[in-house]
Amino acid sequence: MYFDEFFSIHDTSFIGYGATINDEAEESAEEASSRNGFRNEDTAPRSFPQFVQLPPELRHQIWHFYCPDLSAKARVLPFLEFPTTTVDWQNEYSLPDYQALAEQTKNLRAVLSTHRESRSIAVRKYPDELVMDSTSGAAVVRFRKETDVIFLMELLTDVDYSVPEFGNEIQNLAVGVVEDFSEERYFYDGSILKVLPALKGLFPNLRRLFSHWPSLTQPTEMEEWCVTEHVHLYMVKTYYERVSGVDELPSTLFCWPDLDAHLDFARSLVPQMCSLEKMEEAGVEFWPIVEFESEMSMQMYDMMKRLYWNPPFRTHGRDSPDSGDDESNADHTDSDEYGSGVVDHHESMDFDGSLEDETSFGLLSCLRPDAGRVLAELNVERGLRSHKRKAIAVDTDDEEENEMGHDDDGDRPQNKRARLFRPTLGFDVEEEEEEEEDLQPDQGG
Repeated sequence: MYFDEFFSIHDTSFIGYGATINDEAEESAEEASSRNGFRNEDTAPRSFPQFVQLPPELRHQIWHFYCPDLSAKARVLPFLEFPTTTVDWQNEYSLPDYQALAEQTKNLRAVLSTHRESRSIAVRKYPDELVMDSTSGAAVVRFRKETDVIFLMELLTDVDYSVPEFGNEIQNLAVGVVEDFSEERYFYDGSILKVLPALKGLFPNLRRLFSHWPSLTQPTEMEEWCVTEHVHLYMVKTYYERVSGVDELPSTLFCWPDLDAHLDFARSLVPQMCSLEKMEEAGVEFWPIVEFESEMSMQMYDMMKRLYWNPPFRTHGRDSPDSGDDESNADHTDSDEYGSGVVDHHESMDFDGSLEDETSFGLLSCLRPDAGRVLAELNVERGLRSHKRKAIAVDTDDEEENEMGHDDDGDRPQNKRARLFRPTLGFDVEEEEEEEEDLQPDQGG
């Protein structure tokens, strides 16, 4: 019998690697759907025989809707530490991450274990196997080694691990803290590069190394690039149990640069953990991965995102997108980011990798002490005033056309290079209201 995913799909009374095994699906779709009947006198049937009669394209769409990971461009799989054969069942510190991984992969495991057709869909998306530890045999988590990031919060070097196969297939690794067991030293952030030889010994196929950067309540230059559309975003439900007596599933958001599609952006605007020369010399790319894990840090992320997408904070001009497009993009981002664990921008603005002074972010200069009040006031009145902003944008475009003149041939290209904005320091809500009042018709006339 081949063991694959997690055993405790319906039963979560046992938590840990030993209880995280599930049998491979061995029956066809028709055989699985032909099993009618009820369970524990439930009114809902256990099977839907008509499912196999649906067109294949519709069945595939249903599976993708049920399991968003099937559409994810990249994921983060969090582990507390390198798996070993020793499982401390009383170790409360290890429980959240194990259960978080089980909760995170629950839908994918259901697709893998339902029937052959669904399993083939999942295996095509995630063909690689991440071998973990188990008290009852080899446990496997499906992943795609070229895109998925394995996150180890803690890692010990100079230790003989019992499951060396765990690191053989990993190409993208994120690390929080590395402890040199022999010298009792800790390495984090940029200093992790000092123990790179030891990491290569554990992960022989390592291509990209990410240093974990937990986001604080105040933004820094490390977080600014996270709100752009040139990054990977992935939401993870972190499981906490027996802390307040109630099980909770708070969300944590991981952001890391999309190095395959936007390498120029990463090299230009993402803070580097080391120089490009050192990366080339080491043979491993070294970049940050930012985690927004607390409620306050998530609020900070939303605030920075609004500063990035909100038209009043943009530098309007010929090369900047229209205000209407910015607002629609912001709405699209807001509606999609928190609907599932998968958070990715499918359409990106053009970026040629060039850097000008006017393309700097400038987010930090705008996040003054009263920025929260400003954003709150903007938020409250956003719905009532969105049409006025569009009117302002139209007037601005008309004024530009009057200044530049009309193009008689109508062949002027419409594509515009996206420009990163620089918010102004003197922005005031009252000034915006005065500008909008000028647009109101004279009631006394």
